[in-house]
Amino acid sequence: MLPGCVEYTSVPMGQFPGEPFSYFRAIAWEVLSPKLEWLLWDIDKAYVTLTSFRLFLSPHLKRITLYGYSGLMSCIPRDKLDIPAQIILSFPASLEDLSLMCGQGHEEPLKDAISTFVRRCGSSLRRFSSHAPLSEAAIFHLMQLPNLRSWVIVQKPPRTIPTSIFPSLKQLRFHKTMALPWLRLLASHGKGTLQNGSASPTLHIHVRETLTSITCPCTTIDNPTLLSSAADFRNLAVLCLQTYCSNVEGCRFHLADNDMENLVVMLPRLEKLEPGQACCFGSCNTTVASLLMASVHCLDLIKLEIHFNTRTIVGGIQRLLGGGFGHDKVKCKLRNLAVGYLLLRVCGEDIETVAMGFKFIFPCLTDFADQSGLWYELGCRIRD
Repeated sequence: MLPGCVEYTSVPMGQFPGEPFSYFRAIAWEVLSPKLEWLLWDIDKAYVTLTSFRLFLSPHLKRITLYGYSGLMSCIPRDKLDIPAQIILSFPASLEDLSLMCGQGHEEPLKDAISTFVRRCGSSLRRFSSHAPLSEAAIFHLMQLPNLRSWVIVQKPPRTIPTSIFPSLKQLRFHKTMALPWLRLLASHGKGTLQNGSASPTLHIHVRETLTSITCPCTTIDNPTLLSSAADFRNLAVLCLQTYCSNVEGCRFHLADNDMENLVVMLPRLEKLEPGQACCFGSCNTTVASLLMASVHCLDLIKLEIHFNTRTIVGGIQRLLGGGFGHDKVKCKLRNLAVGYLLLRVCGEDIETVAMGFKFIFPCLTDFADQSGLWYELGCRIRD
């Protein structure tokens, strides 16, 4: 545990509000409280009274994480949700970092409490994450906080947006697909004005300059406008699209090598690029040429995960090596490559071909891993 940080998970779920706490424990908390800077609270395991929670509200508290991933929230009667709502309303308005990863299945009942607290937050707030939606008034308030740098968004933009200065965000994460119109909205106008429906223009050109990280949900890659919007943020260092093949829908990756080339040409400062793991069906149109494009155009790249067709990898590498493409190009210094699940076992001469191809694409490559284990020998060859 980090200094100044407490993670409270010790009270069993069966201890509902109203049960007394020992005098010793209360005194210990009162002594500890003034030193706290970061409080992690598991609402599934530590479902206690508001009075008990307030013992932890240190005057030095900068960061609160309220979470509950187990799904037990769905078993709690709706009238019991007033406790987490009261806890949220008791947060100090001087927080710098607030993460509310709780209330699965009960996001709407917590919406009012979270929105009310957000409207009390001041300029100290730098990071905000919530899995529950916010009221329009709370969204407008966040948009005007001058020091907000990281925002996790779960809902679509309001129909009308008042004229205001949007914060100089560095990190933007879309927790749900419905929030993606925010990205198109922020990238919509080259002159630095934001227009949404009948709204007044909103100055936001500095967001295009300051944003360095975008993370999107896994279902977004089939939207071709997404990448064109992301490419407008020229200083991006991190772009994660989290794409995976679906057992029901099959491969949902609809991009080709030229699409990936256009992306990396527009975003040369990328250090982390993740358009998903390798295709589980071997049916997508991206090949190892996409890996080469990323290596040539993004020289600072240190992490890469691209959805590409592994069925054609041997032939694709043979064409790259035989055609001389990129032999005279400077390439990135990527050292570790993880490709996810692969379909075919590579053996014999193909191992040497693929190893040479990866070394050609990534000259500094020292490690290779696939979750299927089918290319274990290839990994050994690259590590030699």
